[in-house]
Amino acid sequence: MTQSQALMLVDRLSRLLRDEIAAIGQGKLARVEELYPEKTRLLAEIESVFTDPDALVGGQDAPAQKLRERLGEMRELIHRDLALLKRMTEATGAVAREIERIRERQSLRGLYGPDGSSNDKGVATPQRLDQSI
Repeated sequence: MTQSQALMLVDRLSRLLRDEIAAIGQGKLARVEELYPEKTRLLAEIESVFTDPDALVGGQDAPAQKLRERLGEMRELIHRDLALLKRMTEATGAVAREIERIRERQSLRGLYGPDGSSNDKGVATPQRLDQSI
């Protein structure tokens, strides 16, 4: 692969990462899901192209310098994208835990036995008042 082809590949992945970062910022999670297969394909292609990076970025000529710059920019985009995806995952997990907590609180668990009969004891523990005053 030539330096110009490698540069085009890096630019395509950088564009896709910018699109994904924008979609996350706008809360368009379906768009993030749509971009995932292409992002995976481009990352695999970049890994295979840059198995010997010295051949593409090792020189001091202008194309090699430009490719090194773009690779640095792409690396920053990858780090930003990863941080956003981690935060999105954490937020989604927190929401799922909160939904489970609400469902548990609103459930009928403890009111009925396995056979459907009503339990005599309530879900809440009875309160005892000290009347010795």
